[in-house]
Amino acid sequence: MTTAVYPHLPPDTLKKEEDDSTARELSWLLESLQETLVSLKSGLEECYALLAPIEPGSTLVMSSPRSESVKGHVTRVGTRIVKGTLHLRLKTLPHTHISLTPALPALESLRDLLNQALDCVDITRWTGDRHSAAFISGQLRLLHSILVSSLSLLSGSPLSSSSSPSPSSPPWTSTSTPHSPSDPSYPPNLSLHLTPSAGSLILTVRVLEPVTAEPSLGLVTKLAFAIGAQRRLEHDEMEGVFVVAGEKVRVREKVVVESSADPMMLVLGAKLGALERTVEAGRVGLRVVCGEEVDGD
Repeated sequence: MTTAVYPHLPPDTLKKEEDDSTARELSWLLESLQETLVSLKSGLEECYALLAPIEPGSTLVMSSPRSESVKGHVTRVGTRIVKGTLHLRLKTLPHTHISLTPALPALESLRDLLNQALDCVDITRWTGDRHSAAFISGQLRLLHSILVSSLSLLSGSPLSSSSSPSPSSPPWTSTSTPHSPSDPSYPPNLSLHLTPSAGSLILTVRVLEPVTAEPSLGLVTKLAFAIGAQRRLEHDEMEGVFVVAGEKVRVREKVVVESSADPMMLVLGAKLGALERTVEAGRVGLRVVCGEEVDGD
């Protein structure tokens, strides 16, 4: 079987016919992408609605497995916790009962990114040259990068950038739930950090101590460490020095707890993933028609 054109055309005529065919295919693709943009806007609006502050929200169980370290629940409405109760039984603090209503900076950033994505779709549809492959390609690249960043925030692993905090100053040092002077039950050396992660919330509880504090180990404690009857509270940040509220501190104790699944966040992740794949498919199709390399950006 042959793919040769019959009757045979002169090379210059064949080239012209190929160019005309490619131009028609590109014109059709650009028009179909306008319909795709309408669908994308609808999907983005649905995602934005999932972050709206609409009652009753999602009430999530927040308890540590196989221990009594953390027991409680939180209620998320939109981008903040509107009600939360935690019972803490940590080794370096007295038993503590606290209430918390923090904002969730990652979800606030995600909401801003969804706004940017909606603006990008409107600009692509109503400004510039909708028949320009270069313009549409550039806009789809921007939209895709916004969606990738959104998915990264929702999974709890924001993409690194030059503006990211240094390893000695991770995000939790500035976004932890602050101590409230009006709440005497909230220990001043306690840090609570909430982040989204794959359809749930991750709570990291840290007990901090100043770097200048000298460890006071009694004779019994030293002997217990020496014979292995008692272990130090080992964790991945035990050797680090961090700056919190202008003070250098160490993390004396650290407990990480994952909440029960948040149905709304699971739906949001699925919708964002579908939108990202749709945009990527449009980008690949445009590159193929334009004769560009498909791999990479």
